[in-house]
Amino acid sequence: MEIYFVVWLNIKKFNGVNVVETTKIEAKNPSILIGFPDVGLVGPIATSHIIQSLNMEEVGYMESDLLPPVIVVHDNEPKHQIRIFGLGEILAVITETILPPQAVYDLSRTIALWAKQLNAKFVIGLTGMAVPNRLEIEKPSVYGIGSTKEARKILQDAKIQPFEEGVLVGIYALLIRECMREKQPNITLLAEAHLQFPDPGAAASTIESLNSLLATNIDVKSLLEKEEEIRIKARELMRRTREQMRSLQKVQEQELRGIYV
Repeated sequence: MEIYFVVWLNIKKFNGVNVVETTKIEAKNPSILIGFPDVGLVGPIATSHIIQSLNMEEVGYMESDLLPPVIVVHDNEPKHQIRIFGLGEILAVITETILPPQAVYDLSRTIALWAKQLNAKFVIGLTGMAVPNRLEIEKPSVYGIGSTKEARKILQDAKIQPFEEGVLVGIYALLIRECMREKQPNITLLAEAHLQFPDPGAAASTIESLNSLLATNIDVKSLLEKEEEIRIKARELMRRTREQMRSLQKVQEQELRGIYV
């Protein structure tokens, strides 16, 4: 008896980046979480915890020749650098590797276009905002940026403080720009965080704010209990993230303030 295995693949090509859906995405109006390395590694830490807590299924990945020649191995299984997870109306895009500056432009544009094709409700960036007195802050505050009036109203209803004025640098800034260009609603959550160290506490605050936005109930107790373990495991990624932030002139976020007339 012959047995045939049918592999379902949907490959979407955008600007030098392929979005490969290995499982059909059934969501009608998804919220897409983005967890990329940045200040305090808030994005990857928060998104990883969300994926594990909700037991989300891996549904695809992104690939590009602009990415470095890297494969991530988990439990003896090779994984793609940028992976996509899904559960119901929530999708999550996460990477544990550093994205080279030349890749972030096409990748940001791809995410905005892909989200638009999926009729996404929001692209939600999860990241940190460096504050010099982080050691004195017991519970980091979270601020929100909405690219549309509707997004800003939702942030207000969720009682998330608005990020009133300032400058963003890096992939989350590009993601906002590309979403605005494609008229794809975007929300970015920025938690007060360490610039130099992995910050699970900031990630926990971000998840709590996300609970208010998405009406989820993701517990952060286990994340806070593993705070020291996460810091140790993420030290090398944080070191390489700092190098990338310097190349992207990330320091400008602290040095510059918006001027409005």
